[in-house]
Amino acid sequence: MRENFKIILLPFSALYGGIVDVRNAGYDSGFFKVKRLPRPVVSVGNISVGGSGKTPFVMLLLEKLIAMGKKPAVLSRGYRRLTKELVIACPDKGSNPDIQMLGDEPALISMNFPDVPVAVHADRHRAGEEVLEKFDADVFLLDDGLQNRELHRDIDFILMSRSLYELRDSYLPTGNLRDSKSRLKQADVVVLTAHDAVTEARDYEELQGKYSDAPVAGVNFVASDLTDHAGTHHPLEFLGDKKAAAFCGIARPERFFENVSRLSGELISTRRFPDHHWYDEYDIDSIFEGEEDVIAITTAKDAVRIFLDEELMQLEDIGRIYSLNEKAVVESGGEHIENALRGAFGRVYA
Repeated sequence: MRENFKIILLPFSALYGGIVDVRNAGYDSGFFKVKRLPRPVVSVGNISVGGSGKTPFVMLLLEKLIAMGKKPAVLSRGYRRLTKELVIACPDKGSNPDIQMLGDEPALISMNFPDVPVAVHADRHRAGEEVLEKFDADVFLLDDGLQNRELHRDIDFILMSRSLYELRDSYLPTGNLRDSKSRLKQADVVVLTAHDAVTEARDYEELQGKYSDAPVAGVNFVASDLTDHAGTHHPLEFLGDKKAAAFCGIARPERFFENVSRLSGELISTRRFPDHHWYDEYDIDSIFEGEEDVIAITTAKDAVRIFLDEELMQLEDIGRIYSLNEKAVVESGGEHIENALRGAFGRVYA
């Protein structure tokens, strides 16, 4: 039945791919105008839908840029936020908008880097100009930027979470590709974020010549600690003797559920919500299912949507919810990431 359904959808994949190819050709040929910002722009993106770890990788790059003495800012689209207006968050400088106006991923970045401006708008060029008017920044990180071809990018990091599969995948809706595999030719670094990133990098290099000669880096996402509603951090060992219910609203939840199962004393249930789901009181009640001695574990991205919601923070059960935090760890090709970042400034400044 599934194969028959895919056959029915093949014309739609062909149409989608045709539109993508025409759009890319328009920008590659110069027919469509590209705007520039007066600062380097470093893009993090992917060719497939969701789940490649763009947000934690952006935070890794922020750490590296700050260590280099740079003053970065982030430009984001703010997927599924509740306004189309331009919003800028920078809590340390007095700009702290509501999460539903900002979006969960920009809010997560802003919480972890409160002195870094995070601007959200569909027109990333306009957002960048607004940041430069109000804040000091000498480099922009373009979150989910590969498909944003209206803005000139100095460096492209292209992430692939299932590298070998994605190289054989097809366009939406029969597959998961939202952009052409040929876009890999524009990568400065291809970043593989599979579990076995080092092995995947070696396997990928055998196939990459068909699409790109970009260097390859391998990055994993490693559980670091837990955070409660008050912002208190707890070691991973805190979970060791606990009964836990795991829930999340992310594109690919399997690895998260595996981590909770491995770390907790007993995983009694898992619950998957739609990607970028905005939680309400009934959702929280359903997670615990009347169990009094159970704690609930979710992702950092989900926790932002809960812990920054004033109404949900009044719930009695809010004290039993914890976020499992992860950090990006470079396992191979770290020199390629460093060289690309330094190259961004070499291209712009003498």
